[in-house]
Amino acid sequence: MTVLAPVNELLQEMADSLDTLALLQQRELNAIVDRQHADVNAITEAKEKALARVNQLDQQLAEHPDKEQLKDDPDLAQAVAAIKSTLSNVQHQSQVNEQVVQSTLNSIDQLKQTILQSARKDSLTYDSKGKIR
Repeated sequence: MTVLAPVNELLQEMADSLDTLALLQQRELNAIVDRQHADVNAITEAKEKALARVNQLDQQLAEHPDKEQLKDDPDLAQAVAAIKSTLSNVQHQSQVNEQVVQSTLNSIDQLKQTILQSARKDSLTYDSKGKIR
């Protein structure tokens, strides 16, 4: 038989996990902006673990026999509201990070195209009359 943690402990762990996720997202954004690409991979792995833990805690809360306390107890209801607010902030930051990554990838692609065009121009040869061969 599995021993269930009290609802308030699960909520606190959920809040802590979301705070960790928010911190990791900020570190990820800083690493992207600072072009610390090796750090981005490590941070992404840590984010995946934190997100998996958040999902696991959410599932435990949803199946908890005392889950009605989340609505009935004013302190727990306030904690749930704070967690929802943090989750909303995490989701927003995730969208911002995604936009920054997409912008960075677009810039890299443009740079690549410029380099390729420049290389093609450098490889052109001219005849004695100055015309391109």
